[in-house]
Amino acid sequence: MSTSETGFRWSKWRLTYIVTLMTVVAGLGSYGWYIYTLMRNAQPHKPQPQIEKLLRDLRTYHNSTKQFPNNFAEINQRLWHTTPPPDYGTDGREARTKNYYYRYTKVNADTCAFWALPLGPQRQYAATFFIVLAPGWVRAWKGKARSDEEIAHLPAIPSPQALAEMQMQELPARVFKTIAQPAP
Repeated sequence: MSTSETGFRWSKWRLTYIVTLMTVVAGLGSYGWYIYTLMRNAQPHKPQPQIEKLLRDLRTYHNSTKQFPNNFAEINQRLWHTTPPPDYGTDGREARTKNYYYRYTKVNADTCAFWALPLGPQRQYAATFFIVLAPGWVRAWKGKARSDEEIAHLPAIPSPQALAEMQMQELPARVFKTIAQPAP
């Protein structure tokens, strides 16, 4: 075998290795891009609960007025100031934000409760919450996401037994430090 045939055969193998390597790199790059676009497209549809913000705003409202609001429209007028005001349902007790549906109920001047329910195509990856709030404490229950039919039939204030039947687990209660108000 002459050296020219050996050199030609060697360059064929080198070319094969280079093309194979480029194919593998292109395949891995394409797969990486596919995964990235799946994750990027999933983010806007992922439910993101705003429970801590709502708890903070309800406590702020209570600190300033000494009672909880009757509906979301009252919170919007005092704290949020969104213009134009969002549609809070017929009685002003329903809100939707970041693929979560909130249903608010004022129990009395010093107690309120609300449901936080995930919506959208990825609701099964989020949790349902039921929160009871008073000026000095909060109790919360957490469970699986609910279907639209189940959401329509949820009671405004369920009993502990009803929460257990819905497989809602109680989270540890939280107690807040009360802020001493200066004497007038």
